[in-house]
Amino acid sequence: MSEQTLITLVPDELKSRLQNGFARAGMTVENVEEPRALLQSLFTRRVNAIIADAALIADQIKSICQILETENKTALLILLTNSEQIMAKIYALEDGADICFDQPVQIEELVAQVKALFRRCDRIREVPRDLTIKDIHINLNTHEVRKNGSLIDLTYTQFKLLYLLASQREIVFSRNDILKKVWGENAYVTDRTVDVHVKRLREKLGEGKQTSRYIQTIHGLGYRLA
Repeated sequence: MSEQTLITLVPDELKSRLQNGFARAGMTVENVEEPRALLQSLFTRRVNAIIADAALIADQIKSICQILETENKTALLILLTNSEQIMAKIYALEDGADICFDQPVQIEELVAQVKALFRRCDRIREVPRDLTIKDIHINLNTHEVRKNGSLIDLTYTQFKLLYLLASQREIVFSRNDILKKVWGENAYVTDRTVDVHVKRLREKLGEGKQTSRYIQTIHGLGYRLA
């Protein structure tokens, strides 16, 4: 795995702990002081992940995700959240965040989780083939998804989810299977996280509420690609 660069926007008491923890894992951490600086940095450098306190960027989460979709599709948005604010986490995931970690943060565990996410991303990037499902074309080399030739903007997690379903169309994946294969064995995410990402992916593929041309829900079992 090549050296990873992370941008963080967190409370002062976390800055040095994050920097030291990720430095020991061979990663570079750049701290920013405000949401505007974070947004500006997305246009001026390539980063592998953003780690931010959700409370500090609550009004900018959707904007950050939109910028990542156009400027840096492979970057992960990792939010540090309040365990009691369930709906806030759901809204953040719907807006495009990749994963939420409840506070207080255990630095060693967070570093291990982020490393696992990066390894999974690297494995997907290394797969040397494309997939075509109906009018959807998935290019694993350029990380592009097109429908009838038109580019569809997906977050990296949405891309991983679509590729998982497309690569094994005959399999019905349970929510637990998807959690393990897309987010990793030890990620603290719930079944609701899968449902949120499937909903957003369906919308981007142009599926209506009453149709399931691409992603089918198999009640009591999970999801598969039609």
